[in-house]
Amino acid sequence: MVERETADTKMGEAALATDGLEQLLSLEEKIHQTMDRLKSLRAENERLRREREEQESRLRALESRLARLEKEREAVRARVQRLLEQVDSLTNLPSEA
Repeated sequence: MVERETADTKMGEAALATDGLEQLLSLEEKIHQTMDRLKSLRAENERLRREREEQESRLRALESRLARLEKEREAVRARVQRLLEQVDSLTNLPSEA
């Protein structure tokens, strides 16, 4: 009877050890998956960071260009206004008859 209890105990311990090993292997696999996901997310984060920097640089260039074009447009508008005033002054001169 004692031999049977010892055998049962050893089988129980072996089953627990197997369960523990399976849990450890499962945990190890989950850790590897998590590490792979972290690596992937870091790479994606770096790609997105570079893309954002490129877009910000492009935005700054476009804003600079817009400011320059607005300044040019205002200068053209002022010149046209002066020309119109000159034309008006010429057309409003008393005619010499």
